[in-house]
Amino acid sequence: MAVKPTDFSKHDQEIWDEELQDFIPDRVFDAHVHLFNPVHLPEAIREKHAWGYTDLATMQQWAERLYPGRETHFLSLGTPIAGIDVAAHNEWCIQQINLDPNSRMNRLVTPSCSVQQIERDIREKGFIGLKPYRVFSVTGDIAQCRIEEFLPHEQLELANELGLWVTMHLSRFHGCGDEENLKDLQEYTCRRYPKVKWILAHCARSFTYWPIRKAIEQLREMPNIWYDVSAVTDVRPMITLFTREDRRRIFYGSDGVDATYFRGQYAALGRAWQYVDTDQLDIKFPHCDGRPILAVYEQLLSIKHAAEIAQWSRDDIEHLFWKNAAAAFQIRFSGDTSVISEEAGSQTQEVYQRAKLRIPGGTQLLSKRPEMFAPGRWPAYAREAKGCEVIDLDGRRYIDMTTSGIGACLLGYADPDVTQAVQQRIARGSMSSLNSAEEVELADVLVELHPWAEQVRYARSGGESMAIAVRIARAATSRDKIAFCGYHGWSDWYLAANVTPGGPNDGLGAHLLPGLAPNGVPKGLAGTALPFTYNRLDELEDLVRKHGDQLAAVVMEPTRSHDPAPGFLEGVRDLCHRCGAALVFDEISSGWRMHLGGAHLKYGVFPDLAVFAKAIGNGHPMAAIIGRREVMDAAQTSFISSTYWTEGVGPTAALATIKKLRRVDIASHTTRMGGLVRDGWRSLGERTGVPVKVSGHPALLHVGFEHEQAAGLGTLLTARMLDRGFLCGGGYYPSFAHRERHLEAYFAALEPVFGELAETIERGDVTRRLQEAGVSVRHSGFARLS
Repeated sequence: MAVKPTDFSKHDQEIWDEELQDFIPDRVFDAHVHLFNPVHLPEAIREKHAWGYTDLATMQQWAERLYPGRETHFLSLGTPIAGIDVAAHNEWCIQQINLDPNSRMNRLVTPSCSVQQIERDIREKGFIGLKPYRVFSVTGDIAQCRIEEFLPHEQLELANELGLWVTMHLSRFHGCGDEENLKDLQEYTCRRYPKVKWILAHCARSFTYWPIRKAIEQLREMPNIWYDVSAVTDVRPMITLFTREDRRRIFYGSDGVDATYFRGQYAALGRAWQYVDTDQLDIKFPHCDGRPILAVYEQLLSIKHAAEIAQWSRDDIEHLFWKNAAAAFQIRFSGDTSVISEEAGSQTQEVYQRAKLRIPGGTQLLSKRPEMFAPGRWPAYAREAKGCEVIDLDGRRYIDMTTSGIGACLLGYADPDVTQAVQQRIARGSMSSLNSAEEVELADVLVELHPWAEQVRYARSGGESMAIAVRIARAATSRDKIAFCGYHGWSDWYLAANVTPGGPNDGLGAHLLPGLAPNGVPKGLAGTALPFTYNRLDELEDLVRKHGDQLAAVVMEPTRSHDPAPGFLEGVRDLCHRCGAALVFDEISSGWRMHLGGAHLKYGVFPDLAVFAKAIGNGHPMAAIIGRREVMDAAQTSFISSTYWTEGVGPTAALATIKKLRRVDIASHTTRMGGLVRDGWRSLGERTGVPVKVSGHPALLHVGFEHEQAAGLGTLLTARMLDRGFLCGGGYYPSFAHRERHLEAYFAALEPVFGELAETIERGDVTRRLQEAGVSVRHSGFARLS
């Protein structure tokens, strides 16, 4: 039996004062309450039912008692009791809810409700969604029924047509962890009813830790899924939800008077759980000075502790308690002057406009500049990134079909194994006056994987690690000149290829960017960086003939867009031996994704130095230079030293990353995923007549168009795919998080876009379409490897 507001005890008050007062925001939207009037039950069962009269005024009185001083509104759900007069109950409830312009209601539905009457109520009376419940299952089995057995397809079709909310209390013993429930939700959200917005009640009916832990990875990839946390008093399912789901998809809910306003909790006992009302049990508390508190406060304590463990910000907590609901249900709280709308999409663009005033170029990396994709439309910032999904500052979700963090996140964003290792290292302290022992362990692992190497030095980024490698090579050979091909970063040694006081030359035109001015690079470096073309051994032979006794190193990627010609890498190796230059393989992009440890191991050609960054830390800053002892020892004859090369997160992340890469056979996965995208693009091009251009290894795929307006067509494709929930550009670097289901959804979205591109090419109106889409032609990117 639920207590009354007047039964609020001193123990409840103590918990509020000491634990909750500073935690609960000044606004609350309770997304799971029930109003109830006993007159809507037949007399025969009215007296037997424990639920008491609860109108809007009752809920408001309770809200003032539970969250004093907080403005509170509600999403009321039809009360699902067998035998209830559904029509009368819905009519009374909506009249109550309409007394508060900022409260909302989902209509109680049973399989016997007519679709026509439901639609009239939605359109005329203000209901925003549906509340089905398992007690009305047509099978009579209320414990193990499927969704369609208490929410029939004709009602789902209506919900899909109108874009309704459905608050779903899942049936079956394991709730969201049940395979049939997961199968149904996957089918409904991704295929049959994509416009229905689902609220999975009670942490997706996970009153214990197990169902949500089992289901979360599948649920978070389903579109239009939200959760309420109502009636869950165990902190463990909250932790899983708060750490592994999008924080903008979770609503606060209490389950109202007759479900959580008792003293006790929904106790988890292994994988079982039970409603425990201590007032109904003869329990003594001889060793405590406190007494049981309201279950809704137990729930709030669990929310608080889970939020602390999940490291939620104050803003995250406000989103849980009211901002998420305000955006979803178009609620305006008193004093809130902002327009909260999930469709607005303005915050991401506004931040980038500020960035362009404060940060030269707007971003730190050219490859992340929005103008390289879809100027004015591309979301510059990610609030969250997990797997192959990113969420921008406005809460819009995208599947990332670009380069997986510019090649850095080979396992996917926020890989749980890497993240756990990093969090443990941070918790122990990642920086001190002493060194991190993980760097020694990592050195052993790298040498084990590369038997030709004997020593290791570390940095934290690709560009600086290449500068270190060149410095070591120059120190080891006492020479200055570097022969190179491909892209190797921003450092002076590399950009010196364009320092040509004697005349206009563009040494980086085919390797980095055409016409790049080497501003800021000392003119004295002119003639020290000498380019040659990949797979053109004759060009390198010519450089060796002219500069062999001055060459400190030959710097190159062992591969980028295609395999080396037979004998090419071996020939480079022989030329280096012949002239005494060090061979440096840049494996910053190619490393790990095509072969465990690097592409050069696949080709069987071993350098003097090899450089790794990007994927070695799976998104955590880390780089390594490995090499032969006789070359690496030269690092001691030069000054190469930096404080943050000694912190512990980088080596820890690399160790966790390499451990997982060894286990999952990443090369096979990236080859298969990239191959499917390559073949899909070619097939779409053939079917639609769009002239596609696909090149590169499957693990480092480049996609585009063979057309005079290729940049415009690519920009239009990017803009259209943004509308469909995908990030797309000129390349696709598969991650371990990409699965065939992502590619299926990607090509389903891409097919109509290709149809429009074909029409655009036929009509020659790409400029007009870009203008209508509010986007200009993207800027050109790297020339990369020739």
